[in-house]
Amino acid sequence: EISCSLVGSEMCIRDSFEHIEEEYLATIDSLDWPDGVELPKKLENEDTGASFQVGYGETRASNLWEYSWMKEWLDTYNTNRERAEKALEELEKAFDMPYMGKDRCDDATRNYLRENIDKAKLGDPSGFRECIDVNY
Repeated sequence: EISCSLVGSEMCIRDSFEHIEEEYLATIDSLDWPDGVELPKKLENEDTGASFQVGYGETRASNLWEYSWMKEWLDTYNTNRERAEKALEELEKAFDMPYMGKDRCDDATRNYLRENIDKAKLGDPSGFRECIDVNY
């Protein structure tokens, strides 16, 4: 683990791939997931020799969680109201999760998720579809 000087008001701390992967898998284990989602057993598509910002593993796992619940809603909003409602309840929890905190996420991103959840509550899939197309 390497730490560097202050950047703005935030401390820039770097972490090893091994620690970030451990954090990623621990976060996956701690979250609720839609039925049938196959969860990864390791953190993929990263440079194992790079250094990472502390919290990166948790953020990657949380992004997968967010994607999984958006997809669950898109897959069920026309066929299984109960599962679709559960997906929106889960997504509401995002705003209290570390990956959506002011230290890791900007207001525009939080507002975008809020708008997309609000659209989904009205039966409009366009926000979640766009988010998945652009980000995943």
